[in-house]
Amino acid sequence: MTVYRQEVFNVLLAQLLQEKGSIVAPESILRTGSHQSRRMPDVLVEYNGLRLMIEGEVADQADAKEKASASAFKRVEEGIAHIGVAVVYPETLRRAEFSQLKEALASSQLQINVITEASKTGFFEGDVERLKDALTGAFDELVREDIVAKAVALIDIAVDTFALAICNYRGPRERLAEMLGIRPLENRGAEETEAQAQPGFSFAQVSAAARISGLILLNAIISQQILTNHHLKIATLDKLDPKTSPVRFFLEQWRFIIAKIDYYPIFYLAIETITSIGNMPSIYEGLYRLVQAAQDVIQLRVALKHDLMGRIYHRLLSEAKYLGTYYTSIPAATLLLKLALRPSAGQTNWRDLKQVRQLRIADPACGTGTLLMAAADAVTDNHFRASAAEGHPAGSTNIHKALAEDILHGYDVLPSAIHLTASTLALKAPDVPFDKMNLFSLPLGGPHHRLGSLEFLAGRQPSIQMDLFGSMPGAQQATGDGDEQLFSAPLPDLDLCVMNPPFTRSVGGNLLFGSVPDAEREPMQKKLQKLIQEQKAQASVTAGLGSVFIAIADRYVKPGGRIALILPKALLSGVSWGPSRALINKGYQIEYLIASQDPERWNFSESTDLSEVMMIMQKFDPADPAPLQSAVAINLWRNPNTAFEALSVASEVLRNGVPDLFEGHGGFEIMLGERKLGEAIAISQEELKAQPSWLLPCAFAQADLTRAAYHLGHHSLRLPGQRKGKRLPLCPLGDLGTLGPDRRDIHDGFKLSHNNAVTAYPTVWGHDTDNIFTMEQKPNSYLSPLPKAKAGRNLRRVEDLWPLAGRLLIAERFWLKKQNLVAIRSSEPVLSNVWWTFSLSRKTAAQRAEKALTLWLNSTLGLITILANREETRGAWSGIKKPSLAAMPVLNLNELSAEQLKALTAAYDKLADQTLKPLPEMADDPARAEIDKAIAKALNLPDFSILRTLLAKEPVVCLKPLECPSKFWEQKREE
Repeated sequence: MTVYRQEVFNVLLAQLLQEKGSIVAPESILRTGSHQSRRMPDVLVEYNGLRLMIEGEVADQADAKEKASASAFKRVEEGIAHIGVAVVYPETLRRAEFSQLKEALASSQLQINVITEASKTGFFEGDVERLKDALTGAFDELVREDIVAKAVALIDIAVDTFALAICNYRGPRERLAEMLGIRPLENRGAEETEAQAQPGFSFAQVSAAARISGLILLNAIISQQILTNHHLKIATLDKLDPKTSPVRFFLEQWRFIIAKIDYYPIFYLAIETITSIGNMPSIYEGLYRLVQAAQDVIQLRVALKHDLMGRIYHRLLSEAKYLGTYYTSIPAATLLLKLALRPSAGQTNWRDLKQVRQLRIADPACGTGTLLMAAADAVTDNHFRASAAEGHPAGSTNIHKALAEDILHGYDVLPSAIHLTASTLALKAPDVPFDKMNLFSLPLGGPHHRLGSLEFLAGRQPSIQMDLFGSMPGAQQATGDGDEQLFSAPLPDLDLCVMNPPFTRSVGGNLLFGSVPDAEREPMQKKLQKLIQEQKAQASVTAGLGSVFIAIADRYVKPGGRIALILPKALLSGVSWGPSRALINKGYQIEYLIASQDPERWNFSESTDLSEVMMIMQKFDPADPAPLQSAVAINLWRNPNTAFEALSVASEVLRNGVPDLFEGHGGFEIMLGERKLGEAIAISQEELKAQPSWLLPCAFAQADLTRAAYHLGHHSLRLPGQRKGKRLPLCPLGDLGTLGPDRRDIHDGFKLSHNNAVTAYPTVWGHDTDNIFTMEQKPNSYLSPLPKAKAGRNLRRVEDLWPLAGRLLIAERFWLKKQNLVAIRSSEPVLSNVWWTFSLSRKTAAQRAEKALTLWLNSTLGLITILANREETRGAWSGIKKPSLAAMPVLNLNELSAEQLKALTAAYDKLADQTLKPLPEMADDPARAEIDKAIAKALNLPDFSILRTLLAKEPVVCLKPLECPSKFWEQKREE
């Protein structure tokens, strides 16, 4: 009689869970039989996008529970699995008939222990259905229990305590600021005194230096303690004697590690830091607080695999607001890289480590390396899954070594950030020795006006004049045989360029290279402009440095390679981003657009409230004639709070079909249990690139509104559930007349009249939403011509500006939460600083045409069209630029019959003085309902009030989540 091994039961258990829809198992598991002679694969399967591994024993074995739990826990601790399931099978299964074995297992009572990064359930008894329920509970706890957040809180408190001790002493804080390369500010501000900061440094700068130093030391302390598990000669933290100097203790240990083991990237700067802090007893107390935090964080071992220090670093960095650098959230990085490095995206055999080692992934503005760490996780995930699917045991040592030494490349202008990147990468596999890391600190400013990673625009070998930590004449790269001096930082040809580049722009007081001294900034800006011109780069400095970084990525990504970006959402529709969109339209297919429609977080970066978008694109490969795939737009109703939620979102999208924007209905619902996380829709490359911007698929959270906007753009009204649309007489606004000057032009030629004295130049000045709530308005102020033009302006004369006055005004910017109207009609021609004036070119029946157009723009159809063409800045705070407005489809007044024009005019006259409620209340606004009815009747359209109901619910309009929060989300917010 056959006696079955536990590996057989593991496979059958996975098959049962697959049949219940609980997991997704690879084909190797599903087709594996139960014959003893066959080699049984590791049971690594997918659960809600996570790796789940089953480790079983049979009850007749000694210490079966302990063995199964130890194996499952080891898989989780090594990072091979996110969830480990330890199972003890009843011994009666060993003697079951082969044909009845699976059925017998399905009805058996098992001993089960579910182990995750957050907790263990402990052993309980139950069948397969009970295991399914336990997995659901374990996953919900994982999502709710953010271990990384716990670790960050511990670190934050300890670093603050250390920094407070340092800031009491001028010498240490000055030395630390200088060591970190923090530049003195030219104007510190009158509120700061010599007692607060050294000459040239602000108190905020020295405070940040102290905190960054605390992070550097804590990194090293944690690393030392972890290394004690692998090297007996390294002292554990409990060997630190409170009666002796902690500085001496750590110096001895860290110098020994560098000399005998390596880990130069972690410990070199830590040595420089600890020798700069002095020997005061109060500073010792700060160090002991770091030691205690290190011991506490190590208990949360799994958290060390994430960019812990980065979450704090970017909040502390005094230069962040000047450099425009923002920390990428871990969930956002996880989602972006999981999609960019999906196994189906290329020809890589992910099990073959030789092939995997050939990959080149770079972040030219890596900061503390969050995106690189997410890339490492995605590559590792692919390798583990492919290995398990082919029946090969998964191991982490070789893949981590390949990632650190060959695959990942990072560049940044902040040496301390590069240090933390190296530390995080090393801590992902602390027992793996690395010969080198491809992480480089590039100079910014200085006598040669260096541009950091922007130098890659000129070539792949920019010269550098500082080491890995900014303190030596050449670059220092850690190797197994010592330290190698380098004078260039090569950027290889890339399979993937991933980045969240700086957001700084050259407009609105947001200065490029704003952290460098004024004397250096202007030459650097000129150098960059010259570089763009000489290299003929398709980039706009007006859009910001992100546009230049896209041009750089384009030069180094291989045909068939990819670029993955996090940038302001203005990338999709902003006029200044036009050159970047043209570059991508010509050379790439857009694979994913990811937008947050979560009113609590429009962004994917920490420390900013800017609306952002994530984007993945593939470079055209002339050697690959494969047909173009549709782009997928993911609109997140809930911005993931943990990496586990992000993995679930990616898994849902990758495993399911997404409906087409034109042909389909609704959107693919991204579900996590009973919770809806968002919707996804697909749009063909041709359709997407034919749009005036890329905003459309990400304009709304609800796919039904996106589809309605798409058809309006094609001059048709198509309601949800309808097979065909109704043709509409639409045309670009620019075909009907002329848009007036922008606010800069107005300020070139005018100022507000003193004491609002009456002049020949009336204006509607400002946009007071509390007082502008009817379509018909009167001027509220007057303008006075400037006697002399302002210096440095693109000069506009009054005689050029006033002829552009008009009675029809369209909002240039809007705060949708409070907005009542997007268009008004003035009783006389005016200019405005926050409204676009519009003058109809059609002379006949001009008043009727103005009234009809004002009515249309304030209708639901007009609102949908305007919002689909907006430039989003901060969620509900958006605007519309002149080129976008001129191209926007509106009611074609020239196609209307006299009767239609008369009917719309009559409706306007009836409603002109009626109060329109704020946009979030439009569903219950009788005046707006009358506007829609008048439009429908005049144009012979079906009732489209459902669109008004949907629009009122849009998060960007009402600033409320789309669905009422479940108990899960209510509990999460309370926490």
